[in-house]
Amino acid sequence: MNDQISIIQLEGSDYEMGSNQGRRFETQIHRLYNDLTNSEEFLSSKPSFLPKFLYRYLANNVISKMIKDPIKDYLPNQWNFLKGLSEGADLSMDKLLLIQAIDALGTQISHYEIKENISASFNQCSAVGITSERSNSGGVLLIKNWDGPEFLAKHIIFRQVNPSESKRISTIGSGITGLGGINNGMNNKGLSIVYNYAYPQNIGKKGIPPMFLIRDALENCMNVEEVVFRLEKLPRLGGANMMVADVSGDLAVLEISPSDIKVRRTGENGERSFLVSTNHYITSEMRSIEIPRDAVYNNNAAEAFRGKPVHKSSIRRYKNAKDILKTKTSDKIDLEFLNKQVQSSHGPKNKPSEDSFCNHGKDISTGFGVMIDVKKKNFYATIGKPCEGTMQKLIM
Repeated sequence: MNDQISIIQLEGSDYEMGSNQGRRFETQIHRLYNDLTNSEEFLSSKPSFLPKFLYRYLANNVISKMIKDPIKDYLPNQWNFLKGLSEGADLSMDKLLLIQAIDALGTQISHYEIKENISASFNQCSAVGITSERSNSGGVLLIKNWDGPEFLAKHIIFRQVNPSESKRISTIGSGITGLGGINNGMNNKGLSIVYNYAYPQNIGKKGIPPMFLIRDALENCMNVEEVVFRLEKLPRLGGANMMVADVSGDLAVLEISPSDIKVRRTGENGERSFLVSTNHYITSEMRSIEIPRDAVYNNNAAEAFRGKPVHKSSIRRYKNAKDILKTKTSDKIDLEFLNKQVQSSHGPKNKPSEDSFCNHGKDISTGFGVMIDVKKKNFYATIGKPCEGTMQKLIM
């Protein structure tokens, strides 16, 4: 049975909202920092001669500099939120910024056998979008499964953020206790974004992590085109596949790296009634800059990843969802079908695994799922694996 979801309400100035979140989750935020910096994934790049405390100290300093100035300079509202979050949680800004950066650093894969760079992935994730022509609601339908390590899944929260500035738009979505950004959400105009990691060879040296980009887009944009225009002007850190939809019926996947954004409105084989997005790029331009398709994690990676092909799970989850949508229905598609047939899918052999859309991996597994009816502005979520629980409607 899945846990009942309680929505955190944040109102007021950005500093006040951050301080409120920090005070409410102070204990959990300190635990998140400790869990993260003690995780095998984080420590996999630590030189053997370097004490753990010193590696943490250096990481705090180096990583915080990657995102501090870009957030301050380009997203001052979110910087004020972080100042409140830091004070409310009684956690130094350098430590807090390290937590914010995991969103981008998780896409920096380095320990693989074709080329050496820096670390290992924390997340997988899968998403599907159904066009308004194919859906039974007459509007775009979205589903998303968030896959990650158990220590991170324990910190998932759902928030309604209501900025005091009238020009900014209220949002509802999922986040993490110690983070300011949004990883899946909808604003009160119906604009909706769900997000998966992607793995470019170069994640950049300085920029804004994807969850901050998503929050900024949802608070300031009305449609897909406005999101693209806004993101193109911001410095970006890390890789991402963002599925974006609006009430007009526009649906696209934005394949993002620090240097490029490619807008994809069709599937790998030209499908136009649905889009599937996992953790690999589909457009030829972005495939040319991602981690090679034949890359395999080497023995310097965290133990959970060693010997595994980097893209194997992503490609299998992509194919799993695409095959279901092409073969199991010829009618209009509704959210119930997406939830039961795709979001809860255990693959063609009905065998739960790390390669199934509903991820049952030992080290990485599905921690929550969301569904969005964009036209009706309905946002649903479940904590835990979708195959084990019931979606709850979260009121905007």
